[in-house]
Amino acid sequence: MTPEYAYQTVQKTLYVLSPEILLLAAAIVMITASPFVRVARQRWCAIAAAALAGGILALIATRDVVPDAYAAVVVNDAMSFYVRLFVLLSGFIVLGIAHREPPEGRAAEFFGSFLMIQAGTMITASANDLIVLFVGLELVSIPTYLWLYLSRRTAATQEAATKYFFLSIFSSALLLYGLTFLYGLAGTTNLKALGALASSSIPYFPSLSLGVLAVVFILAGLCFRLAAVPLHFYAPDVYQASPLPVAAMLAWIPKVVGVLAIIRALTAVLASRELGDPLINKVVLLCWIVAAATMTLGNVMGLLQRDLKRLLAYSSIAHAGYMMVAITAAFASGGARGNAFYHGIEAALYYLAAYAFMTLGTFGLILALRKADGKPAATIEDLSGVGWTNRIPALGLTICLLALLGFPPLSGFMGKFQIFASAFSAVEGPEATSLRLLAVVGMLNAAIGAFYYLRIIVLMYFGKSEEPLTATGGWPVALATGACAVLTLVIGIAPESISRACREAAASANVLPDAAVDAPPAVAGAVAAPATAIISD
Repeated sequence: MTPEYAYQTVQKTLYVLSPEILLLAAAIVMITASPFVRVARQRWCAIAAAALAGGILALIATRDVVPDAYAAVVVNDAMSFYVRLFVLLSGFIVLGIAHREPPEGRAAEFFGSFLMIQAGTMITASANDLIVLFVGLELVSIPTYLWLYLSRRTAATQEAATKYFFLSIFSSALLLYGLTFLYGLAGTTNLKALGALASSSIPYFPSLSLGVLAVVFILAGLCFRLAAVPLHFYAPDVYQASPLPVAAMLAWIPKVVGVLAIIRALTAVLASRELGDPLINKVVLLCWIVAAATMTLGNVMGLLQRDLKRLLAYSSIAHAGYMMVAITAAFASGGARGNAFYHGIEAALYYLAAYAFMTLGTFGLILALRKADGKPAATIEDLSGVGWTNRIPALGLTICLLALLGFPPLSGFMGKFQIFASAFSAVEGPEATSLRLLAVVGMLNAAIGAFYYLRIIVLMYFGKSEEPLTATGGWPVALATGACAVLTLVIGIAPESISRACREAAASANVLPDAAVDAPPAVAGAVAAPATAIISD
């Protein structure tokens, strides 16, 4: 690679990362200035919102910057653009819900940490390198520890932060261990190069056992982010001990980075392998077990909950299982590189978008409904009769809950429909039986989960209120939750725009550019160098 070409690659990479750099710069300035400048909490929140708006402008301005896929550490494909745009837009909803959460003295650190979380999520979406992917995931995890601790320094929040901290470190170690196996087997950290090696006639994994170890450890580390079995057990305790805005963020952002990391590091890399390949068979079996166990455990345990935050934690676990169904379908159908692969990834991305609105809306509306002592509703019984005393918030909460259970024509129904359709259409022949069985398991779980959502709705409209609730929170909470309820309905009725964006993003995830077209011969040869090393070894 010539110095001029290396300079161009670095320049384009910095252009692509300009939204993340802007968010990180704003966060650093906020956190550094907070001890020296007395600014009201609302002002810090407004500064964070302005940083998000600036990030959107920077993202749009750099839309057409395309660095070389085999030389740069990030990509600016459709998946990178649409996911980062959606993350920035959803950030306004989170800020609206959390604008009153931190104490005045810690507001700058609180909102600065949130900007770092947003930047880490966006880096994960555009990562084209194993190291950058890991950095993005950690840039989400580390500020999350601060979010858990900065909101309220109570014994419960300290316990939640400690649990999340130690389990997050453990999951990061598992993930990093799996990434080292992947690098050792392929000889490169570039994700597009990994995909090119997998799609060539050169043996990608000379050792099946090491390939399986890589996938197992990577999935194990990412299951923590998704709150999927077997690393799900932290979620109920952490959600219950956390304030509602923090729990809302935990239900949304970690799932985004978990799904994106699986797509970038595994699904797109192994897309050229079809069902019947020994490695893919084991990966599909592993994902099948994780998806079925996660859906079943989340919904069954949700039936037993009376505490709202614990119920929503198990609901979050169940929804992680639904997302894993789409990931399983994408793994199984990758060899064809056809509509089935794209449909699996498209379904996962669409469900993430739908899940954002319905879960953030649910948390925000519960936060807005407060008792006489100023505390939000804590149990499902606290919501009894609220459908008649607070009709508009209750209507919004009803829409979000119905979407979570998958009631047509809301976005949750369309999301589940796409997920189960992707499992049914993934492959043909005898291999299709297991995936169709997984789809049936998912449908049964959706029916089970409907009970605890409908139980809340029934209490809201037919229960007797013992302590009336009052809708509070100001216009930011009202605007954020209203947008969630409206978009949950709109996306379900008219899903074309979101579906088109998800389809383009899914297709771009598996694109392997020809390095010889735009790059010097040295860059094109770098793609084949790791494979040559594998053969010589």
